[in-house]
Parts: sequence; structure tokens; C-alpha cells
Amino acid sequence: MAEMIHIRQGVPTYASSTARYDDATYGPLYYLLAGRLVDLRAPSYVPLRLLSALGILGCAGGCGLLAFWLSDSYHAALLTPLVFLSYGMVSTQGIQSLSDSVALLLAFWGFLVAYRFQRSGAVLLAVPLMILSFYYKPHYVAGPIAVFCFLFSEKRYRLAVKFAGLLMLSGVALFAFFQWVIFSGQAFWRHFLLTQSSLLSWQRFEKALFVVCVMFLFPLIFEIEYLRTNPNKMISFYLFFGLVVGAVTYSKDGSGVHYFFESVILISTLIPVLLFKQITSQRIPIHVVLVLAIMLLAGQWSTKAPPQRVDFDRHNAMQAFLRQNFPPHSEALGASPGDLLQAGLDAPFSGLFTLVQLAHRGILSDRDLAAQIANRRFSAIVLPLDLSHEQDPYWLNFYLTPATREAIEQRYTRRDILDMPTPVKQRAQDRYYVYVPKPNN
Repeated sequence: MAEMIHIRQGVPTYASSTARYDDATYGPLYYLLAGRLVDLRAPSYVPLRLLSALGILGCAGGCGLLAFWLSDSYHAALLTPLVFLSYGMVSTQGIQSLSDSVALLLAFWGFLVAYRFQRSGAVLLAVPLMILSFYYKPHYVAGPIAVFCFLFSEKRYRLAVKFAGLLMLSGVALFAFFQWVIFSGQAFWRHFLLTQSSLLSWQRFEKALFVVCVMFLFPLIFEIEYLRTNPNKMISFYLFFGLVVGAVTYSKDGSGVHYFFESVILISTLIPVLLFKQITSQRIPIHVVLVLAIMLLAGQWSTKAPPQRVDFDRHNAMQAFLRQNFPPHSEALGASPGDLLQAGLDAPFSGLFTLVQLAHRGILSDRDLAAQIANRRFSAIVLPLDLSHEQDPYWLNFYLTPATREAIEQRYTRRDILDMPTPVKQRAQDRYYVYVPKPNN
């Protein structure tokens, strides 16, 4: 939300200095298009959540369509969207104000276009959807890679080159448009290219392999067997690259299980298709029903409980506290800048987590932020941890560097502790800790 509001206000979102910093890790299309739904006078996540829900429902419909193409079964086409929506990551992330649902919708429907027209030159019609998806969020690229590998494996080299060339040409053209026209004079290239790759880590990659084993191992075995008896090169490539891209992108600090969305799409499609093929051949598919139950159970892993009435009360109490104690448009710093903006405050640093992680890696400097904290620029600093009692070095360095932490401890004092809604907690002990400047001596 902060990036959207800053763009609407004419603030250089992709600024080259760190005197103020916007995260901007999503694609520019998300901020430009979805941002038109945000009311600058009363920012709300509701329009963004509705857009996200429409995107995830469109993906569910695409699953049903693909299942019908694979099985000629209306029953499979009806079951597949239900299986997809039953995954915890889908139902949870699908109603959040993230860019993933719409980006996934564009990428997946681009793949569906390519799949439908795979035997003709009309496969090139998939390119615009795939490129729009990339600039909505540069993540869901398994589809384009799968289509290119399919065309190459079929020895349709000329069409494969046309497909790759059109992707590259349109991608470079849009990149140039954003860099030198829409965000002229800003460091769009650095945010869009450097930030994504710089947050990758081997430790996170190990966790990604664990996620693959827990959530996808059993259904993957059945899918491989299905594709062995029902060869389908394009689907096979999509399945493989969906897992690879999901594992690689999950390796980025701050990522979540929804980075495996493309894998969930295929699992939710192929298992129901296999189920009804078994039924059609008059077999009793007990093993398929069992794996379906296992994958739906595993699909609830790492999801959070839905908000309760008390969570809304806690959010409203936090908003009321900020409005009552700080004048409108006071500059504030926090791990969740959207909360600050909804309370009428200004958040010049929307990407606190990203800036800090890049500072830990020596890619960006935290000098500007530490100096501004030391100069008591911010009327309020809202953090999810108590600096005076937190002992875990992981969380101490999650949103702060040693220099910024020291500046807060020297120049700010803790004023209040507020309850945090359960769905936004990362740990059970998380609260809103509000720090204000110490009086001048």
C-alpha cells in the first residue's frame, strides 16, 4: 500500500538513495494498476483483497478448464477447483492484498492459451499474458519456460525461437518503458533486478526442499505415474519447472509457501483427473483417494487461523491509539507501514525488512536510516518486538541493523504496548511496541 500511495503522490518510489526507501519488490504493474483502487484519503485493503480474491477464483476456474481438457470429464472439472481452493495457502493468500493472485492468474491463463494452441502458431498469443504477469510480480515464470522447452523438444525450432524472441523483445520493451518513461530518473532497474536476487540464501533453499517433501512428495509420485501412462510433454515440463522455480524463489528471505502456487495448480488438477480416469476404467481408486486426503491434509501446513472478532478489535484499537496520539501526516517508522498509513500517518520507509536485509549483506547502507532515527525524525516507531528484552538474534536483526537498533535505544523510549491481531503475528509473543522520541535534554 505504501508504494501505491507514494506513486499516486508523485514520490520517487524507485529512488536511488536510501534517505527514504520503498521496498517495491512486486512488479510495477501491481503498484500502478491496483493502486488506482486505493483511496488516498482513507486507505483500505478491502479493494485489494477483492481483486486478489477474483484472481484466485480465476485460477480455480482455469484448473477446472485444464482438468476438462485432460479428462473430458465434467466431474473432474468441478472437483478440481474445490481441491485447489481447499489448500490453506490458496484460501489464505487468495484474499490478502498481495500481487500473487493476479500475477498467477495471468501466468496460468497464458499457459492455458499456449496449451490449447500448442499445435499452431497461435501459441504466441500466450506471450502478452505471460509478460503482464512478470511485470505484475516477477515470479511465475514456469509456464513460459515449459512452453519453450516443449516447442524445442518437439523440434519446432523456428516457433520456439519466435516464442522466446517475442518474450524477450516485449519484456525488454516494457522494462525500458518503465525505466526511462514511467519512472524516469529513478533506479527502477536496481529495485526490480537486484533486490530479488540479493535476498536468496542456501538456508532458505534447504527449507524449500523440506516444503517440497512435506507438501508435494506423495501426490508428485502419483502425478509422475499418471504422466508416464498418459504422456504429456507440456504438462510434464510445467510440473518440473513449477517445482524448480518454487524452490528457488522460496529461497528468498521473506518468502512463503504460496511461492509454490504453480505446483499446487498442477497437483490440484492432475490428481482429480487421475481419480476419474480410474473410476471410468471401472477400477476402485482407493489409493488415489488416499493420496488426495494426504495432500489436502499437508496443504493446511503453515497456514494461520482466520481472524476472530477480537482480532478486528485489536486492529481498531491500534488504529485509534495512533490517531489519538499522533497528528495527521506525522512521519512514522514501522515493520507494517500499511497500518501507519491507515492511521493517517506518513511512512517514508515502506521496505524496512528489505532495506535491513540488504544492509546486512552489504548491498545497501543503513547509514541514512540510522541518522534519521538518531535525529528523532519519526514521531513514532512501531515494532513487533521489545528491544530491551528480546534475546533472539534472528528477530533482533529481522527489521533492524545494529546501528538502527542502537539509535532507537539511545533516542527513543517505549511508550505503549498494544495487542496484535493473531493472523499477523509471526510469534505468539508478538505485540505492537510503540517507541517515541525521548525529550530533549
